Amino acid sequence: MDHGRLIKSPVIATTLRLSIFLLITLVPGLCAVGQVKFTTVVSSQEVGKTDYLQVEFVVENARQIDDMTPPNFHGFRIAQGPIQSSGMSIVNGNMSQYKALSFVLEPEKTGKFTIGGAVATVDGKHMQSNSVTVTVHPGGSGSAGSSPAPGGGNPFGNPFLQPSMPDPFGREPGEVEKDYVLRPGENVKEKIRKNLFVKVQVDKNTCYVGEPIVATYKLYSRLSSESRVTKRPSLNGFSVYDMVDPSTDPVSVEKLNGKDFTVHIIRKTQLIPLQAGSIDLDPVEVENTVHFVKGSGNRESRRSAATLRDLFDQMTDESNLGPEVDENVTLDTKPVTITVKPLPEENKPAGYSGAVGNFSVEASLASNTVAAQDENTLHVVVKGKGNLPVFAAPPVTWPDSITAFDPTSKEDVNKTVSPMTGSKSFDYVFAPKRAGHYTIPAVNFSYFDPASQCYKTAETKPLELQVSPVLRKSRKGPVTDVAPEEGSLPARIGSFLQDRMEWVIAALLVTGVTIYFWRQHNRISKSDAQKKSTAPKLTVQPVTVAPPMSANRTNAPQLPTSPVPASPPQDPSHKQAISSLPSAAYVPATPPADPLVDARQYFENGDSKAFYREINRAIWKAVGKKLDLPASELNKSNAVRHLRQRGWDETALLSLENILGECEMNLYTPAYDRFNMELLLRQTERVIERLA
Repeated sequence: MDHGRLIKSPVIATTLRLSIFLLITLVPGLCAVGQVKFTTVVSSQEVGKTDYLQVEFVVENARQIDDMTPPNFHGFRIAQGPIQSSGMSIVNGNMSQYKALSFVLEPEKTGKFTIGGAVATVDGKHMQSNSVTVTVHPGGSGSAGSSPAPGGGNPFGNPFLQPSMPDPFGREPGEVEKDYVLRPGENVKEKIRKNLFVKVQVDKNTCYVGEPIVATYKLYSRLSSESRVTKRPSLNGFSVYDMVDPSTDPVSVEKLNGKDFTVHIIRKTQLIPLQAGSIDLDPVEVENTVHFVKGSGNRESRRSAATLRDLFDQMTDESNLGPEVDENVTLDTKPVTITVKPLPEENKPAGYSGAVGNFSVEASLASNTVAAQDENTLHVVVKGKGNLPVFAAPPVTWPDSITAFDPTSKEDVNKTVSPMTGSKSFDYVFAPKRAGHYTIPAVNFSYFDPASQCYKTAETKPLELQVSPVLRKSRKGPVTDVAPEEGSLPARIGSFLQDRMEWVIAALLVTGVTIYFWRQHNRISKSDAQKKSTAPKLTVQPVTVAPPMSANRTNAPQLPTSPVPASPPQDPSHKQAISSLPSAAYVPATPPADPLVDARQYFENGDSKAFYREINRAIWKAVGKKLDLPASELNKSNAVRHLRQRGWDETALLSLENILGECEMNLYTPAYDRFNMELLLRQTERVIERLA
């Protein structure tokens, strides 16, 4: 926030305005023949109780002025003053002196009041100025029904301009005059404290749990400064909803103690308390660099100016201003305590979900007719004003033959107003088990009204639902809704098979796989036996080895020798048998295993906890395989987002979310319901089949 460093142009404007003021004040005295005048001047003779009045006692054409004493201001409080101003002039060797005493007054009550004259000793004579009657009416300047006199609302206005005459050196509308001149003797810390500060404003200090309050953090400034927020409030204990974007830096002008301030909104937020007790709003801290220009303090030279030209030259000379000075200061807000009252326990409705405000409720069905075991949606909309983002879905009383899933919600809320207005809708997905006519009872929505400090209940109309028998597809094609007569043996058998169709298919699949492997085992066993029976038998013949020859060959006895038998001829049938043996038996590819086979087993055994754990494991395994995500990124939000990008519609995504939610809920709060388990198993099969 840069409030600018307005140095030269405001100085020129201020000095020119002051010079004109002195010209108008001094010229009549300089042109007069020396008659002493002692007058009382007011900025307006009619002001509002919230306005300010400027009173000035002026002595003109005097050679010597001593001991000026102001009167008592009955009915007024002195807001500023006394402010003294004086000077002298020399014309044709004759010196004259003027002196003025000014006050800024704030009315204490309405009525007519007479401001008496001031008393002074002028040229050795005792003199008193004229008295003035001022009327104070209720309200501000605009309440009297006419245009206020100049200066009535602003104690620093120019009392010498007519109402129809614009101030040529005045500020633009909405512009705040920067008090950047550090005058001699002024305390810089005190000047900053009065002209630069931060405040937190709340629309109320006491509320109920869930009742919104508005907290606004503001920076007020009448100085040339640069500001930076170093600590923003954390606002623990509340649900926080910003009403204004702080980056836009909205600026306005507010009047405090009769002075205009530039106001910057640091943060404007709507707070919804979450628990009872006393909660302190965290402070905000703002670092500021304040720019000042030091005044030179050459007042005596201006007062002793010999001529009006010298006085004008001195006042328009910028060299009268000293060097620039920067001052760093850190501001913070004062603590504000919010008292949060608990909601009354007396007469609290059984289905109360935390709503605070004023609401109405509507309900409708996506379709008034549906087939048994098909899904339908109940749409409930809550409208009004209050803590719309906070409260939970209203409870619905379902008929016994209807299974419902957890609702999903969607908001359409205007958070820039307090309390928030708009609507919050809830979608309840449900599935009827059997055909028939059902009535969904009225949905009751209870809320606490802080205006009347009591609980109220809004309700919808009951809804009628017609459920037709389960749709079946004939083998020849068209869909038919003709079913066997309920209660007959074919009907019971058909219902049994249809309700357990997955198990029947699984049993047939397992049986087929078992038979296949059994036949393969028998085939391999026969092949091994055949190889053993056709293998050739090898005959080993003894080999006679002749002894070594003696040196005396003639005397050595001759041993009979038997020749080494030759290899028997190869049997052609043996060669053919060997070549006919298979090098490797062919085994067909194994069909994919059922990912839900364990879940089905747990279902049959009635182990609900193991069943939901296995369903959860199987569905996450299928999702991970489909999306090829690392384990660290495998969660519900990522899975839904990636599947939506791959073209999954909202119905399929809703089914996936319902499966995961049902598993999570029943893992920690197991409730054995065979029908729900069977319905969840079928729904999981469809999702896994799509993920495959």
